[in-house]
Amino acid sequence: MSMLRSLRIRLGTVELGSLFALDDGRCYFRFDDDYAMSGAQHPVLSQLYCASSEQRTRAQLLDPTLAANRGDGRGGLPPFFQNLLPEGQLRKHLVQRAGLSPDDEFGLLAYCGRDLPGDVSALAEQLDEPGLGRLLGQGHDSYEMSSGQLPVPGGESLSGVQPKLALVRQAGGRYVMRSRDRQGSHFIAKLPATDYPNMPQVEFSSLTLAAAAGVTVCGFALEPLSVIADHLPFGLRNDASRFLLVQRFDRDAPTATGRLHMEDFAQVTGTAPSAKYAGTYAAIGAILMERSTRGVEDVFELLRRIKVNELLGNFDAHLKNFSLLYHTPQQAALSPAYDIVAYAAYVGGNGHALALVPGQGARQLLSPAVLRQLANIWGVAETRLRTVLIDTVERAMSQWPALIAELPLTHDQRLRLWAHIDANPSVVAWRRRAARPTRKAPA
Repeated sequence: MSMLRSLRIRLGTVELGSLFALDDGRCYFRFDDDYAMSGAQHPVLSQLYCASSEQRTRAQLLDPTLAANRGDGRGGLPPFFQNLLPEGQLRKHLVQRAGLSPDDEFGLLAYCGRDLPGDVSALAEQLDEPGLGRLLGQGHDSYEMSSGQLPVPGGESLSGVQPKLALVRQAGGRYVMRSRDRQGSHFIAKLPATDYPNMPQVEFSSLTLAAAAGVTVCGFALEPLSVIADHLPFGLRNDASRFLLVQRFDRDAPTATGRLHMEDFAQVTGTAPSAKYAGTYAAIGAILMERSTRGVEDVFELLRRIKVNELLGNFDAHLKNFSLLYHTPQQAALSPAYDIVAYAAYVGGNGHALALVPGQGARQLLSPAVLRQLANIWGVAETRLRTVLIDTVERAMSQWPALIAELPLTHDQRLRLWAHIDANPSVVAWRRRAARPTRKAPA
């Protein structure tokens, strides 16, 4: 007898379809016919499902065998839904809290289904016999009559590896862990339960420096752990005292659900979380040129982030660290930056986690030759891209010395970060152009 678990997938208040898992490890997503046939009027779940014409998009949405809608056959969800799940220590905590098997991705999505990133929800659904037949028969009339349906739970989520809490702010400035009946402004707390000491302070400093260099960043602040009213579910470092508070740009919106939809570039490209380092910046930029409402301006913003990551030694910027934010149900643009960490304050290294262009390995720098390739791929004049880079380095080197001296970094972290910055070829060229003396290391 085949058993099935099913979740009703909604985007905002719109019914999209059913995500269902069979007891043999297979998992599928199937769009509702009504959603697929609504054409340009329907809200976009993912650019992954947008084809070159409305007719091709509709055919793709109606295709019950679409590869993007299949899991790996071993219990894994289709890539778009896999990328909604938390990772790392937070995932282990939620799996334990929900009483799930570690490899039960479907159960974890159900447990997290009321508070997923963006405006997607995944709620348990009870199917009637025709509904079961449509899913199990993949559009055909017959299905195994001995098939049945299993119940699924419902719960909470936050995506990402670093230990995090979803918080709401109460009157008086205290923060409490989000629950279904709590109202208020929505935030994420990035906690200091990590192998890297002083991580909230380093990430706060990184976002501050990125903003000074011209990068559009999320709202953030450094707060004492004492402002969180609840008992924390994670063990923290003995020296932990502060956490990074990040305002959620996908919440507190003037929509029916109070949420804005978003998707990271692993979802956009149909990439499983385990392969999040497999993309290229060239591909991200090409998608922004074609699909973002801001077009080339978002490509310039992407280039600024690439250069700032390189200067700060953010060696871990992968596909899930870049997202599209939907300002209307059909229109998206690059979201504010939300995960910039100057790992150079801890360890040595160079380059980027993602390859810059196809055929290139990771850990490479943004050289003039690579910039020329990016200009050709994106169809943007190389001189315009070079101007963005020159402006970014000029802003950074004009403002960072005073900021780094005042930001909450340790003395050793400042030394390591400056050693990394000073060695970057763009900084060397900046000093040479204006005949600036080499910066003296802090005492």
